[in-house]
Amino acid sequence: MTRSRALNRFHRYLAHRHLQTLRSRITDAQAEWGGYQRLDVSKRLQRRALQRDQWLDGLEQEPAL
Repeated sequence: MTRSRALNRFHRYLAHRHLQTLRSRITDAQAEWGGYQRLDVSKRLQRRALQRDQWLDGLEQEPAL
């Protein structure tokens, strides 16, 4: 029983180290590519809302057949 517990702990330790290594490499790669930039979608959302509003206005102005 203690042997399997020790193996589980060791594997958790290795997984933790592996994740730390991956996270540090991702951060390094982002710094090389120009840094981390937040994703700003506000302009796109505003444009989409305006287009939808104009489309709905166009539907209201069409005469019903």
